[in-house]
Amino acid sequence: MNRRLRIWFWSGLGVAGFSLAAATGCDYSVPDNDIVQKGRTFLGPIPGSRGRDRDGAVSSISARTAEERKAILDSSISLIERASIKPGGDNYKLAVNKLNQYFDEGTPEKLYQLDAPARDYLVAQLGSSAVPPFQSREWNDRDTRHIEDCMMYSKIAARVAGSGDDLARVRRLFDWIIRQVQLVPAGSFGGGRRGPAFARPYDVLMRGMATESEGSAWAERAWIFMAFCRQLDIDAGLLTFTRATGGDTVVSREEPQPGSIRPQKPRIVWLVAVLIDDRAYLFDTRLGLEVPGPEGRGISTLDDVLTDPTILERMNIPGLAPYVASRATLLNSPTKIGVLIDSSPGYFAPKMRLLQRELSGKYRTVLFSDPAVQRDHFARVLGPRLGSVSLWEIPLQVQVRLFNDAEFVQAIQYSLFWFRPEYPLIYARVKQLRGEMPEAISEYVAFRKGENVPLAIHQKGVSKEKQQTIPKDVQAGLDVYASYYLGLAHLENNNLDRAAEMFRQVVSSVPPPSGKRQPYYYMFQWGANANLARIEEARRNPGAAIDYYSQPDPTPQGVGNHLRARELIWIDPTH
Repeated sequence: MNRRLRIWFWSGLGVAGFSLAAATGCDYSVPDNDIVQKGRTFLGPIPGSRGRDRDGAVSSISARTAEERKAILDSSISLIERASIKPGGDNYKLAVNKLNQYFDEGTPEKLYQLDAPARDYLVAQLGSSAVPPFQSREWNDRDTRHIEDCMMYSKIAARVAGSGDDLARVRRLFDWIIRQVQLVPAGSFGGGRRGPAFARPYDVLMRGMATESEGSAWAERAWIFMAFCRQLDIDAGLLTFTRATGGDTVVSREEPQPGSIRPQKPRIVWLVAVLIDDRAYLFDTRLGLEVPGPEGRGISTLDDVLTDPTILERMNIPGLAPYVASRATLLNSPTKIGVLIDSSPGYFAPKMRLLQRELSGKYRTVLFSDPAVQRDHFARVLGPRLGSVSLWEIPLQVQVRLFNDAEFVQAIQYSLFWFRPEYPLIYARVKQLRGEMPEAISEYVAFRKGENVPLAIHQKGVSKEKQQTIPKDVQAGLDVYASYYLGLAHLENNNLDRAAEMFRQVVSSVPPPSGKRQPYYYMFQWGANANLARIEEARRNPGAAIDYYSQPDPTPQGVGNHLRARELIWIDPTH
């Protein structure tokens, strides 16, 4: 594990980047230091600023005023926030320049240093040479992507979690993710010769589709959940275990990278544990279910399932493959219970802690997380049952490949075809995710089922008669996306009637699975049926809910839907 992480980490720093613009308007290329420096020279120092000479020493120019510094910081964050709906601009580069200006004010070097426990942990995970990049004081394009991602997650988490105790807030987040991000079969989004492309939470949220593979580290919906929990200052991680015998076939499906060593014992990735009040609450993002508590009430903790064997037995359905874990397999795991924590590099940079302390109000965002503190928290909660707390390698892989692997970037772009900047979908979707529902709904309605809808960009100064319009086959896809996202928006507004109407339109309009290559949007029928089932549950119509839950779904969510249907039948066997 550590060797593979180190390979990914250093390949990410040593490979020249590609200048590729992602479909969502992001440029994943490696930062150009010359451009950054030129940009800073172009902006010029604000009068009264302090700078650094060529040797890095602080100059004697007097410091900027508090008002000037605040203006620079607000401007940089505003540029990042607007970048997703202003593709092709210089927002990221300008934001980098302003962040370098803001912090290049004689900030003590020690504030850019990792605390000793965090440094030792990262050295153990990534190697002794891993520390300097994290402790860099220079801001770059990757940093702005991390900030942009966290700002989106923070807005969603704050809006959805609401108020109340931490467990109630986390349960609302989990429920929102299951409704808003449906599962699709592994391999649905191709990745060329290197296989399917694992996407970061921001891109998964944009397309509303994720992959979760049983037993493997491929867990996109889990990553979103963990990212949202972090914005609530709540620790979350993937739990793992190994079988007592070597014959089990549930192993990671990832191909080993050159020079890597596959672990001798297969590590099985199970579910997400969220630490609240020194208890590890269990959320299965594959099935879309909280692990039910004793006698089916509430939500289980790890202590519960290690004490009561009936809890995980309840997750089995006759005729289907047994649930991935049982009390016996957990207790007999040779490696005990392992934990994987998010390895996204941005969270480990002390400069993110500096910026986080400066943000407040609408810009309040969690940007930094001390991995040693997370490790110690899991150690305290799991006690003697804990095997190890390791960095989950998938987030680090994604970071490296987004900035260094052209095929990977192209695969991500392909999966986000409908969100190209010349189409109107991305602008409405970003507003929806940010919680700007009236504006998002209005924009979906404006282009949905439209005829001769003009392309969204690159047509300034062109007469209306000569404007290019969206091709009919593309418009057909945009119609499905708009209908589905309208259903999700109405669902979040608790307008069940309008939501149900939109989901039924999706089910009736998308083509059935044919076994041939089809547009991605045909898979929305599975999410539409699941959401229709939840709507019927809310309407206290269990019979209709069971019918919707019983519709075909080839993903692990289909098993979760059957478990939900069975619970309804147990409550009232007449259905």
